[in-house]
Amino acid sequence: MNRDIFARLQQATAGQPDVLAELCRDYLAEARTTVAQLREAITKGDAAMVRDRAHYLKGSSMMLGAQEVSQSCATLEAMGRDSNLTEAEPEVEKVLFALQRVEIVLSEVVGPAALPAEGSAA
Repeated sequence: MNRDIFARLQQATAGQPDVLAELCRDYLAEARTTVAQLREAITKGDAAMVRDRAHYLKGSSMMLGAQEVSQSCATLEAMGRDSNLTEAEPEVEKVLFALQRVEIVLSEVVGPAALPAEGSAA
């Protein structure tokens, strides 16, 4: 997690801790849904959908400072663009592992209100 990028987000929402928690919660919920969509696209061999969903998650992850997630999504986006999904599933696992670390950091920095309800996608 890039703490500098996240610190800028914290500054932008200074005095509004509920807004920051909501942004984090929405990001994590969307990330879980997007990972589920990536898995489905990989199973179907839908390279265009892999590219699209990876691009989406890459961008939102960059905005939050989730660099590892963003980097793995960039790899998945390239795989989708090149229609080569042979290594896509292990890369999705890297995304999940990185997301778990992001959740831990957000929980520590923002508090439990930053986490989506249990049972959200993925």
